[in-house]
Amino acid sequence: MKKIVFLVLSAFILLFIGCTTDKDLNSSSEKSTTAKLQDPVTIKPDVIVVGGGLAGCTAALRASELGARVVLFEQSDKLGGSANTAGGSISGAGFKMQKEAGIEDSPDKFYNDFITMGGGEKNLNKVIARKHAEESGNAIDWLQDYVGVKFNGKVDSGGYLTMNTNRVTYTAGGAASGGARYFLEAIYSKLDEFVKKGTTQLFVNSKVESLLFNKNKDVIGVVMNGKEYKAPSVIIATGGYGYSEKWLKEFNFTNITSNDPNTAIGSGYDFARSAGAALDNMDYCSCYGGSVPVSGFQASLRCNINYNGAIWVNTSGERLFNEPVASSMDKRTVWRTTDQNIVYIIVSEKMISDDKPLFSGMMSNSKPFDNKEKLNELLSEGKYAFKADTISELSKMINTKNLVNTVTKYNSDIASGKDTVFGRTKNLLTFDKGPYYAIYTVPYLMMTAGGPRINADGQLMRADGSKVGNCYLAGEIIGSANVAGHNTIGGIGHSLCTTWGRISAESAVKNSLVLKK
Repeated sequence: MKKIVFLVLSAFILLFIGCTTDKDLNSSSEKSTTAKLQDPVTIKPDVIVVGGGLAGCTAALRASELGARVVLFEQSDKLGGSANTAGGSISGAGFKMQKEAGIEDSPDKFYNDFITMGGGEKNLNKVIARKHAEESGNAIDWLQDYVGVKFNGKVDSGGYLTMNTNRVTYTAGGAASGGARYFLEAIYSKLDEFVKKGTTQLFVNSKVESLLFNKNKDVIGVVMNGKEYKAPSVIIATGGYGYSEKWLKEFNFTNITSNDPNTAIGSGYDFARSAGAALDNMDYCSCYGGSVPVSGFQASLRCNINYNGAIWVNTSGERLFNEPVASSMDKRTVWRTTDQNIVYIIVSEKMISDDKPLFSGMMSNSKPFDNKEKLNELLSEGKYAFKADTISELSKMINTKNLVNTVTKYNSDIASGKDTVFGRTKNLLTFDKGPYYAIYTVPYLMMTAGGPRINADGQLMRADGSKVGNCYLAGEIIGSANVAGHNTIGGIGHSLCTTWGRISAESAVKNSLVLKK
């Protein structure tokens, strides 16, 4: 065979490690060989990977490791996706660090947690939930042993709902924003070995437009810039739809803001729908409360919803929960299910303290704001903050018919020492003196939970039970709810990426070998 000249551009990927303190990683940059769209695809791929986040890079690496020729297309100008800013947590069952910590675990225990914490088997795909429970520990061991990811060795229950067994561990960067870069940098380093061998190509600025089908509706490649790129197997690892107002408003929310990367546009869901795939758990989507939508769909400002003395009310002016004791899941449920997803945070001026911020930014720009300055700014806009000397005036401003009765009842209960509506016992401050403020908030999200149906091999499935030939999924697009039910457990996002990146890569490589015979 003639040798193929492999043309690539070498680029250094600059590391931005949010809050991590690892000096070596902060002060270094890893060389990652990528190519731009205008550069030629010079190999005939066995596997095409669509999406270059953690899931896509994992899938590309595992397929390369198994001897496949791989081409990866990433729509943005760098690899990594959400993992560029995410924390470093990951969960699994039966991995070595867990055993070394003296923790007894099994896939059955993990699967049972999915059921009990996620609202029952009806809320998940039993086949892939069990597969995930069986393979997630192996994925962590692979990351540590083969890929060379540095972990801190800590194993706990994670930062969300507490599982019955400690099975969440962390990269050396920890849970803080930026910790996930330890996954990426180790994967980049291993991918470079295959890029340099000429068996793998990684393309950035390369947005896939659609899947390519044969007459049987099997996937035979992808279309980009009107050009066809064919391969025996295709892996869709495009992430969720958290930055697509179209998908979010079709299935989940009336009002919503997004803290997802702007690449999470739901293209993989469009691809799956074009293939006739079934979509599961799309009506469930976890979110966070307290976004003030000053930047439209892009989340940028958050209200401290647990501010001392504050109450939450809906569009009718009725309280929604025992505010100080609401868990993370409770808050998500409140903002997800309330009318139009609108919650007003009600505070009085005497509750506001200069040393306790009422507002802060989001993610990489999460600094607190001066209370007076930010309130005056929002009040001048007249859309997201409202101020009145009486509750009656405030109620008219935000058009809430029951706010006066709600506050009157609340004040009476607090005076008697018992919240008869929700049993609140903390931060019992009355609304007995104005001025009063109402802050308009909606949910924001960082991960979607529903996704196209797959089988235990990661293969895309139709509602009639038939398989979409040659097409596999990995990462957030699978849908955390389809694996873990209606809950959020620590490390599930990165576990979906690495566990199913490996599973889908193995299936895709096996499929390509069968087709080539």
